[in-house]
Amino acid sequence: MSTIVKSFRENYIAEPAFYKKLGRIVLPIMLQQILNQGAGFVDTIMVSRVGGVSAVAVATQLDWLLGPVTFGVNSGVNIYSSQFYGAKDEKSLKKCFGFSMVMSFAIALIFFLLAALAGPAVLRFYSADADIVRLGWQYLRIVCYGYLFSSITSAFTFAYRSVQRTKIPMYIGFGINVINACLNYVLIFGKLGFPQMGVAGAALATVIANGCGALAHVIYGVATHQPFLGTIREMTDWSRVFLTPIVRRMLPLIANETLFGFGNSMYMKAYGLLGGSAIEIYKIGNTVGSFFFTAAMGMNSAAGLLVGEQLGKKDLAGAKKCVRCLFPVSAALAVLVFLLITVTARPLVSLFGLTNEAVRAGAVTMVRLFAIRIGFRLFNVIFMSTIRAGGDSYFLMFLDCGVVWLVGVPLAFLSVKVFGVTTITALYAIIQAEQLVRMLVGIWRYRQGKWCRNLTDETKGA
Repeated sequence: MSTIVKSFRENYIAEPAFYKKLGRIVLPIMLQQILNQGAGFVDTIMVSRVGGVSAVAVATQLDWLLGPVTFGVNSGVNIYSSQFYGAKDEKSLKKCFGFSMVMSFAIALIFFLLAALAGPAVLRFYSADADIVRLGWQYLRIVCYGYLFSSITSAFTFAYRSVQRTKIPMYIGFGINVINACLNYVLIFGKLGFPQMGVAGAALATVIANGCGALAHVIYGVATHQPFLGTIREMTDWSRVFLTPIVRRMLPLIANETLFGFGNSMYMKAYGLLGGSAIEIYKIGNTVGSFFFTAAMGMNSAAGLLVGEQLGKKDLAGAKKCVRCLFPVSAALAVLVFLLITVTARPLVSLFGLTNEAVRAGAVTMVRLFAIRIGFRLFNVIFMSTIRAGGDSYFLMFLDCGVVWLVGVPLAFLSVKVFGVTTITALYAIIQAEQLVRMLVGIWRYRQGKWCRNLTDETKGA
């Protein structure tokens, strides 16, 4: 027994400094995400009072597509940003930020045009309910302007993560969410002399809050001379030698996140086949459950940054030890999340004031099912972030979106169309098989060690 304990300590327990650094990265990211989810939580409560939950759930599917695509761009660039930070190469760090900003804004513009010009068609793809489409269009035609502001915020957020200053986007995110919550109350219900706008008010509040957040990032970044900021020339002085390796690793990530996001949106289409109440149960359950999902989001970012920093220093052994030491932390977080969900699911769902007992019970069950998803995800993000940090982009594409399309989406539609599943909770539980498959494949790829490599030399000569 003593030999086993000694081996565990040597391989899976780090020095106290490691956990302090992990905490400095994870906690601000988790708090920022909790604040973001808190804003969504308050939004959904308010929207539920005007009967717009299902409509907003469908209208935000473009958000759920834009978010992963932007994440693909920024995480692809961040592979190099975090290693440049480890190598203390600020010149290249600035180039990375400039490229990230331009790409993020261009993609947001494409989604804005899609929403503005073809919004009703997009909504009808996910739901055939005329009332849901009508209310959803009231929301989408306004909120799409916020995509442009969100792209700026996203680029800044990833840049701060690459230099391990995660508290800054957390503070700005807090301000965004406070503004959003206050404006939601005023505009949805028509307070302080403003007209009662319903779901359109929720959309306008989101746009204004996102605009304030983008402006705050620009002003603060310039005023404090952040290391990734420079002149326009410094941030856009890209040579072919510099961009080629970044784009080569970024493109599969963009493709991965695009297919992953669209795959997840196909789940919404499958849920829609079960009726409007199924969408409402999912939206409320997902809104509450996402509070707890922040643990996985924090571990995702921390794993990529810590491993990327070690790889940038060419400390390959340190990178491997870093990954191993994250597993016990994820296990502890999984247990904590399970306990929190068990205790809080029912009281949190009760805040929505649902009058339909079946919807309320379904939402509670949905929240508790998140414990399964989060438990798997806490381990899967370690494998995926490690693979991403080492630039193993093509396999990551298979592991992330490939499993969605090969396992999750077919299971969803077969369950409804062939096996006759009629409840959203049963369907959601079945879909979690994709997480198990992803974990097994991720363990196999991680053990191969192909991810463990330094990438900074690829841009030499830039």
